[in-house]
Amino acid sequence: MKKIIDYDVYGLLPVEGGFLYIKPEVLPDGNVKGSFWGCEAQSSRNEQVTKWSYFQNKFGPAYKAIAGQVTDYISCETGFLSNNHTVVLYPDGDLGVFNSKGAAVWTGELKYNGAPVRGVAVDGKNFWSVVPELNAVICYATDEKRVQMRIGGGKSTAFLDPSAIVRYNDMLYVCSRGANKVRTISLANYAVNDYLEFDEPVNKYFLAGGKEFVLLDSGLYEL
Repeated sequence: MKKIIDYDVYGLLPVEGGFLYIKPEVLPDGNVKGSFWGCEAQSSRNEQVTKWSYFQNKFGPAYKAIAGQVTDYISCETGFLSNNHTVVLYPDGDLGVFNSKGAAVWTGELKYNGAPVRGVAVDGKNFWSVVPELNAVICYATDEKRVQMRIGGGKSTAFLDPSAIVRYNDMLYVCSRGANKVRTISLANYAVNDYLEFDEPVNKYFLAGGKEFVLLDSGLYEL
């Protein structure tokens, strides 16, 4: 593994050919300001980007309208559904669904058995998320506004403190902080398997520019 970034990054956002992130900077007066950066995956070159470039990639074509309605653009995770709706989900389970014009079509709280869900891995008009408190992965159907499937949880030890989820093709990749692993779920048969294992908790896994990256407690690494 090669460490790419060893300082704290926020709002990590994979994009075509690389990823964007927010870097905290301490000002002379002691206040902290976030600056927007992008990393090109092939060269590992970092350069500053505009706030609006970050917003466009995070919230989609209607980014100006959506960004104007959210108070925290850092901690939320987003996804683009097949019906051109944008999902915005916060770590406490606060959920918003916006149409192609940026108008909110549904807002509310998404919890599973009282526990907030995290992560947005789009699957058509549905999306997959993790439930850290319950060691579970769930699929939420936006049309029906209900959880239609759960994997793990209960007495199962398939996922320990899952922190993030992403979908590539017909495979889900779930970061399990409690097990220091990235595990996969096949959408063909829902089989769960180990994929990567580390010596410390893993917070995020993603692909960019044909390369694999993981965000561990100690920094961001290229595999």
